[in-house]
Amino acid sequence: MRHAGDTISAYLDGELRPEEVHRLLEHLASCGRCSAEMTALQGVRSSVRSLPMIELPRGTLPEAEVTPIPLRRNRGFIAAVAAAVVAAVIGIAALVTPPPESISVEDLNSRFGARLSLDPAFGPAKVLVPETVELQR
Repeated sequence: MRHAGDTISAYLDGELRPEEVHRLLEHLASCGRCSAEMTALQGVRSSVRSLPMIELPRGTLPEAEVTPIPLRRNRGFIAAVAAAVVAAVIGIAALVTPPPESISVEDLNSRFGARLSLDPAFGPAKVLVPETVELQR
């Protein structure tokens, strides 16, 4: 790669593709001249950004007059309205839905007792220990 030149400025502005960034960083690791140029550009950029903003009085520059630009609607407002509608639907459904029936222990025994008696795998496992048989000689 030749010396970076404008590529350094594009890198600092975030305008390079990932493969271009990789090539530039490899070049900067091996080229002292371009590395020094990048350090100098970073210093200049930070100095310019640290300068105070100057407010000019109205009418100083006629082309700098403020022109209102209409902005698009805030999408956060639409998301908030959608969330409120969903919350209202859930709240109404909770009020309208009848409470579940209470189940007594006797009801549970009658529902699952038959299955327990028919399917031994359904209930707690039982372990049978075989008796030891002594061998007679």
